[in-house]
Amino acid sequence: MSSPRSGWRSVLDRQSKVRQLPCRIRRASARVTGRPYFATGDVVVGAGASFGRNVVFNSERVTIGDAAIIGDNVKVDAASFEIGDYATIYEDCFFPGPGSVQIGHNFWLGKGAIVDAMGGVCIGNNVCAGPYSQLWSHQIFGDTVYGCRFRSVRSMRIEDDVWLGGGCLVSPIRAGARSMALQGSIITKDLLADHTYAGCPAEDVTPKLGPQYDLRPVPDRKTLVEERIAEFARRSGRESALEIALVVTTWGSEAYEHDGRTVFNVADRTYLKAGTAVERALMRFLLPEAKFVPSSHSRLP
Repeated sequence: MSSPRSGWRSVLDRQSKVRQLPCRIRRASARVTGRPYFATGDVVVGAGASFGRNVVFNSERVTIGDAAIIGDNVKVDAASFEIGDYATIYEDCFFPGPGSVQIGHNFWLGKGAIVDAMGGVCIGNNVCAGPYSQLWSHQIFGDTVYGCRFRSVRSMRIEDDVWLGGGCLVSPIRAGARSMALQGSIITKDLLADHTYAGCPAEDVTPKLGPQYDLRPVPDRKTLVEERIAEFARRSGRESALEIALVVTTWGSEAYEHDGRTVFNVADRTYLKAGTAVERALMRFLLPEAKFVPSSHSRLP
């Protein structure tokens, strides 16, 4: 992957060459919609993924999970790009390179956002960054030969369940699990897990507003998820929610076998992945109120 310092001419020449290469995309058997451009043949696209217009991946390796939704005019210049199941990336988002981007399941990125990959970005599961947010892993512009003191490239790590409100500006920091920054925050320092931040620069407002999560008891979670699945069954015209999914509290590694249904563990927010079309529809229906990630015990048929 060419660096930004190589100049626009070298970038255009490189793209001209890769467009002549056959793109051998390895896709799941289920239908994938849209016609994105991939500058590589090393591409894996999950079942039921959809792409808007003018979607471009100038990457050496691309992996996209099941039922991911990539909006119009999304451009990825990261050298490698990996994103999990049920991601939603709205239109006009940009991933500048040339580093790597690794994103977990249930990611949500609002319109016009930027996720800079130069220093490398690792984002966990169930993370949200609101519209027009900017996540930067580098600061390079000044003439260092002349004496500019500000030049840095650092990795960024966003842990599970982090919520960055719309219009946040984020430096290359580490955001602890379940931390939250309110709209318009300018984040220059690490965010502690289970803390809430706001302001310019962002300050800890947890004593005033509390943390993002107040965990529900597991039985209450089970009831709420069962109600949502029953509502999905009703709306989809199915006779019984039990035909679609079985909600449990806990399981052992071999406690449940696939029988065409999805099995949810509300205690640890995982599920046994059946890989069916109805499961993909159900998972989308549950978002954003309930988020699950595949269990390590999942065995796709």
